Amino acid sequence: MGSTSVVVAVDRPHLIDSLLRLLDRPARSALELARRPLSATLAPATLGIFLVAAASALAGCISLSGFRLVPRLDVLRAVFEALLVVIPGTTVFAIYLRLRIPARAFLASTALGLLAAGVVATCVLPLMGFISVVAVKSRADLPIPLLFVPGLALATVAALVARVIVTLDTSKAARWLSRAFIFSLGAVFVLRINSALLNIHTWLW
Repeated sequence: MGSTSVVVAVDRPHLIDSLLRLLDRPARSALELARRPLSATLAPATLGIFLVAAASALAGCISLSGFRLVPRLDVLRAVFEALLVVIPGTTVFAIYLRLRIPARAFLASTALGLLAAGVVATCVLPLMGFISVVAVKSRADLPIPLLFVPGLALATVAALVARVIVTLDTSKAARWLSRAFIFSLGAVFVLRINSALLNIHTWLW
């Protein structure tokens, strides 16, 4: 019994160390991916975009009366517009601030973020199905899956890219850039769907 306690006490620091290393793995993966050809860098992004689009389209097919044939893609469009607006600007600011973040590494981190977003969006689809059943029975007015799946995908990209920024460059400017990146993505996303949120009847299932 005593030997078991000693083993657990010894293994616990190794477990914590492994978890901390996992937090830094996106940065190392981004650097390794940045050294490969451009096609290898864009491959994770392409797969991630496909997974996010497919999961968001399935979520957009949910309606109060069942599944609609033509999905609502307003929120998905807002996600990609936010990425297209914010990512190039953040790259330019990183170069202007002379941060220790190569442009290819930033592109690779975005590709990894899109891949992670695709995996997360796909994994939450069963949960969205359960929420849809509950929402239909409760006659909810808000299309939770339609908003949640693309929004969660965007949050995943923002979190991973911001983590890579502060890992590759620990300066104060890099920390502020990562915060600005997250805020800008959220702001563009909310502004893009703001008109629909104000007219809530257009979001009825």
